[in-house]
Amino acid sequence: MLLVAAAVVLQIGTGTLVTYVLLLCAVLLWIVALVDRPDSAAVLDRAIEIVPAGICVFAPDLRVVASNEQFASIHGLTRADVEPGTPLRRIVETRKAGQDAPDGDIDAIGEAGVVRTSRSILELRDGRFISVSRHPMAGGGLIEVHRDITSERLAEIHANETIQELIEKQYAIDQAVIVAITDVKGGINYVNDNFCAISGYSRDELIGQNHRLLKSGVHPRELFRDMYRRLASGHVWRGELCNRAKSGRLYWVDTVITPQLGPDGKPVAYMAIRVDITARKEAEAQLSFAATHDSLTGLLNRCALFDQARIGLGSDVQPSGLSVHLIDLDGFKRVNDTFGHDVGDELLKAVALRLRSLASDLDLVARLGGDEFAMIRRGGHDLREAALHLGRQIVETIAEPFEIEGHRLDISASVGIVLCPEQGSNPADLLKKADLALYEVKAAGRDGHRLYQPAMLEAVKTEKALEADLRRAISAREFELHYQPILDVETRAVHTAEALVRWRHPVEGLIAPDRFIALAERTGLIQPLSEWIIQRACLDAVSWSPGVQLAVNVSATQFKRGNLFDVVMRALLRSGLNPRRLQIEVTETVLLEQQSEQLQTFRRLKAMGATLVLDDFGTGFSSASYLTNFPFDKIKIDKSFIQGLPRRECAAVIASAVVLAKGLGISVTAEGIETESQFEDVRSMGIDFAQGYLFGRPVPYSQFMCAPVIQDDPGRVRRTAAVGGG
Repeated sequence: MLLVAAAVVLQIGTGTLVTYVLLLCAVLLWIVALVDRPDSAAVLDRAIEIVPAGICVFAPDLRVVASNEQFASIHGLTRADVEPGTPLRRIVETRKAGQDAPDGDIDAIGEAGVVRTSRSILELRDGRFISVSRHPMAGGGLIEVHRDITSERLAEIHANETIQELIEKQYAIDQAVIVAITDVKGGINYVNDNFCAISGYSRDELIGQNHRLLKSGVHPRELFRDMYRRLASGHVWRGELCNRAKSGRLYWVDTVITPQLGPDGKPVAYMAIRVDITARKEAEAQLSFAATHDSLTGLLNRCALFDQARIGLGSDVQPSGLSVHLIDLDGFKRVNDTFGHDVGDELLKAVALRLRSLASDLDLVARLGGDEFAMIRRGGHDLREAALHLGRQIVETIAEPFEIEGHRLDISASVGIVLCPEQGSNPADLLKKADLALYEVKAAGRDGHRLYQPAMLEAVKTEKALEADLRRAISAREFELHYQPILDVETRAVHTAEALVRWRHPVEGLIAPDRFIALAERTGLIQPLSEWIIQRACLDAVSWSPGVQLAVNVSATQFKRGNLFDVVMRALLRSGLNPRRLQIEVTETVLLEQQSEQLQTFRRLKAMGATLVLDDFGTGFSSASYLTNFPFDKIKIDKSFIQGLPRRECAAVIASAVVLAKGLGISVTAEGIETESQFEDVRSMGIDFAQGYLFGRPVPYSQFMCAPVIQDDPGRVRRTAAVGGG
């Protein structure tokens, strides 16, 4: 019987239990051999004491024959409770009275003579688990083996919980990421459902195939060589990869590939975990396109034009020869004023198409802003003659009538031409010289082209005269500030007032900043003018409601001089304005040079409490990298995008900018809002602040009152008479 029990335990029991049973068998065989000897009882007592479990032997009438100390201690019993002759039922009742035995334990005991082999696990009220084995003996009676298996049971429970947790984590991972396992040659052994969903292939189509099946052709071979070299050395590789789905669609994944190492430490398989980043990449591509291209025409912008032409990149990288053509449309303002901005925009698109038709694969075409375009022609045997020939083509092509929305439009083009590197290699210098040539064309009656000549100084003389007048105006304090409200979109209340400078000329009257700011920046006069603007604006803002902030534009020249922080600090101390009410607005031109110095100034201003705003976002030199490299709090989307609504491309750029800014914790202002529909459009996109003629035109300080914008009906938002009056 004991050998049979041992065999059963060997099949179904744990290793520890097998050991106990085998040891018990040996002891009992010894007991049987000694049962007829006079000292058999003493031998039995000594034998069962050495067994590492609680042992109790019962006679056929189920009374105790012998037991060991461990049997009593397991259940908190005394030796008297289990002395020979004690009935089994009394032992169980004693345990129950001590609240040790579960209620059902007595029911597990059969009547004398009908005891059956059984094995059970008791969960005691004190949290312990006891394994109880009952084995009937030949001729009657039984042996009970009690063993404390609490640690084993808890380990088993913990193992089951761990397995369940791993199953749940595996499920969560499969739901969230893309998983694949390949052999060292790239053969696919496993893919999860997400892999099939994004690639468009079924599991049967993927298993056994090489991972090159998804190759997009976007990445150079060097990338994959470096990847496999790193993986083969047992290191993890991480990067962003573009794959091609079964449909031909490209998708991007952020990828982590981990080598699975064999006993010899060499990879035997690779596990790749990927996250779909296609949406992010598409948004970045849109922003990158917006940063280098004109949103209306799709042409390059000013910065990208010279960057792609590789002009101004240093003495070691210079073009072999090219011509820069600066193009200004004659009569475009008349079209805008007569037919409206929508027709004007369509005309600009048509002009862009015609300029593209004249360009070869090597040429570059850009819109610099407004109705100003540029073309760069690279190479050619006779650079001068080729440049003049292209100039004639541009004039003739633009002179042909345009058909826009049923209107016949006649405009012309004036073209200024400069040669590089013969007449310069700096982008700004080239544009200046092309502009001088363009001025000559306009002075001669427009509708023509002209190559720059060193003698073209008449325009410079005019500029010098204006410069002298500007210097006098700064000394005479002929400037004044006007303020335009910026609204909180949610509350429709005035949140900020932007300070805008005007020149009160004694002869010409009020002059807008577009006539003198650029000249002031070129001549350095912007420095004293800007210092006055900051000081005057801070003094004015102190009298406003504490909830209204002040926005001041700062030029690149002030940053280059390096004293902007001191200027702002003096203005704040003099006025008593809280620094947290001051917003410093800069354009991308500030960030193009000496970025480390600019960043230091930005940090000092922000540490002081001022708010930093990136103005005209999406035009000129805009780059998404500026938002991560500089601590901007806000961006202002250029009004050209607002005026371009509801065109889908403008809406897409605005929406992408909002998503990017929100992801970086940056608030967004839309400027140039003139209609209710524009306001509703930008509000639905998540814009935080709004500015434009709809809410108020710039007015002098004496007329400016910070009254909230109120809503008189669900469909219309109007200004109070106090804001922008006059």
